[in-house]
Amino acid sequence: MLNDFIKPTAVLLLVTILAATIIGVTFTVTEEPIAQQRANAEIAAIIALLPTTYETEYFYINEGDSSLTGLTISLDRNNEVIGYVFSASPAGYSGRINMMVAIDTQGVIQGVQIIRHTETPGLGANITQEWFTGAFSGRSGRLVSAHNPTGADEIPIIASATVSVNAVLRGVNDAVAYFERGMTR
Repeated sequence: MLNDFIKPTAVLLLVTILAATIIGVTFTVTEEPIAQQRANAEIAAIIALLPTTYETEYFYINEGDSSLTGLTISLDRNNEVIGYVFSASPAGYSGRINMMVAIDTQGVIQGVQIIRHTETPGLGANITQEWFTGAFSGRSGRLVSAHNPTGADEIPIIASATVSVNAVLRGVNDAVAYFERGMTR
């Protein structure tokens, strides 16, 4: 009777240990390549947002309730600042939206890139569409969402994806606010 209990318990313990080992090894083996892919995606986003970038300086940002996580100062070949690329991670509908916002030295938004998200396909995932991210380019100051945008400070709402749109707006507005508080090198 005791053997009927010990054998299945030992087998279950062995299977659990084996599964945990396999998961641990898989995590260890894939951790660095995944981190490298994410770094490459961020570098590609910086180049896409500010194409004349030759060199960068990166700084972490931790400002209480701000969605900003970092700041990359983009420099040209003459070591002159050409703009600022902010990393932000606002809360979307289904999780964090990792994004970058480029602002030139005059305070004009040069572009927005969505790096990673888990928003709903066909709805919130539309925040990655060029027609949406492109709506930020050339604007400055605080922006708001609108159903039928007509003002220079209005960005279109994606139907049934208001939370996702407002999350992106939060990231952009946090970057604009940080810039407006005074960017110096």
